[in-house]
Amino acid sequence: MKTIYTMLFASLALVFAISTANAAVLVVSTRGEAAYRDGAAWKPLAKGQTIKEGTMVMTGVNSQAVLNIDDNLLTIKPLTTIKVLKNSLTKSSSDNAIGLKNGSVNARVKRIGTLKTRFNIVTPVATSSVRGTEQNTSHGPAFGTRIQVPVGLVNASNDSGVNRNVGGRSSFSLRPGNQRPDPLLGDLRNGAITQLNPANITGDEQAGLETFGDQLVDNFDDALGFYNKNVGGTASVKVDLIWPNP
Repeated sequence: MKTIYTMLFASLALVFAISTANAAVLVVSTRGEAAYRDGAAWKPLAKGQTIKEGTMVMTGVNSQAVLNIDDNLLTIKPLTTIKVLKNSLTKSSSDNAIGLKNGSVNARVKRIGTLKTRFNIVTPVATSSVRGTEQNTSHGPAFGTRIQVPVGLVNASNDSGVNRNVGGRSSFSLRPGNQRPDPLLGDLRNGAITQLNPANITGDEQAGLETFGDQLVDNFDDALGFYNKNVGGTASVKVDLIWPNP
């Protein structure tokens, strides 16, 4: 009988442990000067320690810290201040929010089976939702909030009703004082050496493509992929080569 009670107690303890999975923020590595706020004092951040919800982390010049947040990696770049706003994990969901006060972070968020994952990066002017993807987010008083997505797709939004899907060759840039972001394909357009859009689209169509980017086409990795679809026919390309003076 004692053995049965022992096994029953162990089983209940295991079920309870799984149903109330422990959320964790583990310091994977540090480089240079990295600190966390403990009460009113700042203390050095060390590899292997865990920090709790509500903790602020700051990096100095040429410094970096990497956090493992419920198996998701957050790299805190130099001259950056963040706060762990939320860190919650159960057997069915993972819910995390990181406040980016200033600087830059890289987030790599896994998609784990049926686990419902929320991983938000919150700046003073915008919020991005990351799941099963990689995201670079920067914020500063001079340039505002900037989001780039090397892998996957994220959703960026603000309190003014802006809601954009960002991925592929698009980027989200919300400047200080603006309620709406720059065109999602602005970086690609500004860095191109030739015209990016077909010559026969209207001005409204071109403006819509630049503003909404990937959201106009659901079946391709990015908006420009629409024009790469193999549908046959002919096309013309105009290229002006300007050679420097000898």
